[in-house]
Amino acid sequence: MVFDYKKQIWCIFILGTLCSLFYLTHQKIVIDSLQLLERGFWFTEGQLFPFGPRSTNTNYVFGPFISVFVGLFLKLYQHPIAPLLGILSLHILSFWVLLKINLFKPTQNFSLMYLALFWASPWRASEVFLWNPAFIFPFIIFFLYGVERNFEEKDFWGTILYGLMIGLSAQIHNSFLMMIVFVMMMYFKKQMKVHWPALVLSALVGLCFFIPTIIVVMKHPDILVYNQGPARLFSNLLTGGEMIKGWSYWLRYASLYFGSTTFQLPEIKFSEASVFEILWFAVKWFMALLSFVVVIVANWKFFTTQKNTKLYHVAVSAFFCLAFFSALSPVPFNFWHLYLMFPFTLIPVSFYLQDKTKYLPWLGLYFVIYTLVSGSFSYKHDSALSQKESYQQVLNNREGIRAQFEKYSLQF
Repeated sequence: MVFDYKKQIWCIFILGTLCSLFYLTHQKIVIDSLQLLERGFWFTEGQLFPFGPRSTNTNYVFGPFISVFVGLFLKLYQHPIAPLLGILSLHILSFWVLLKINLFKPTQNFSLMYLALFWASPWRASEVFLWNPAFIFPFIIFFLYGVERNFEEKDFWGTILYGLMIGLSAQIHNSFLMMIVFVMMMYFKKQMKVHWPALVLSALVGLCFFIPTIIVVMKHPDILVYNQGPARLFSNLLTGGEMIKGWSYWLRYASLYFGSTTFQLPEIKFSEASVFEILWFAVKWFMALLSFVVVIVANWKFFTTQKNTKLYHVAVSAFFCLAFFSALSPVPFNFWHLYLMFPFTLIPVSFYLQDKTKYLPWLGLYFVIYTLVSGSFSYKHDSALSQKESYQQVLNNREGIRAQFEKYSLQF
């Protein structure tokens, strides 16, 4: 049976959504998740702690977004599943917004390959998870839609959209700086226009997001050093290794070599391993290495044959952002630090594989198998868990949360 274009899109959507639901219902409540639940619970108590979780080796991420988002969903239902479904809703909305981005639709085959690699991949599907990086995937798609609306003409609402996404992403992770650099690159290369009044307005609205944080900082400036760790800008440039590791994610995100702390099975002792564990270990690494070869060839073909196309300029600007941020960063990289670049890394491989869509069902099958395995046995997922019991830990720690947050909170 041969499906038409629209039916294939629906198949990809259903596949990726089911994979996300599997990850969602098998999520462990880890330390990162507890940080979000604590802020959300505190919000349900009428207290706003206008800071997100602590960023790597640095202070709290500024802004109340996490507290408000998680708190609102916990007000609807006192269970971790509530904010998780909120995150999934954002992801689903981003899929339909992605369909509106013409940049990723030079051909129908390109579009199908791109959608499959973005939506059904475990990189994205697993990120319906209670931690900050889960918000990066929908925010970068909304950002790209706003940016594209300014490719040919100045667009008021497109500028408002990408400006607001920068403001929201600043409350998620410090990598939001890559969004700013990307817009600057595209503007100075004359690949996009800027609606300056809209940009100023979105910047003002974005600053309004931080008013609660500013009030707390002015009242209690000691919070600026409360959790501060050693973090010197451009330390990765000086050491070199972490910078190169950051560059490597341009290839890794487009491959089948997924995040180890998220997806890797417990360490296998081959003397005690079952046949299933050994077989899975072999398949996983074979697919990872094979995909790396494909991605390298795809990038070579793309960057040598597609010069002066819009896709080329977008990809080059994105890689520059990745390279710059990899050098600028003061901390060692983990796989989620560069998630903002994920949609861009898929451009070369989607271009290279657009004439090979007959392999999409097999790719989808591998994604399903990977989801079933990693969603059952991994650092962040388990087939036997109780999210409700984990949330009870938060309720039992009321006094600890009060002691940590009360001084730096605003009552409403």
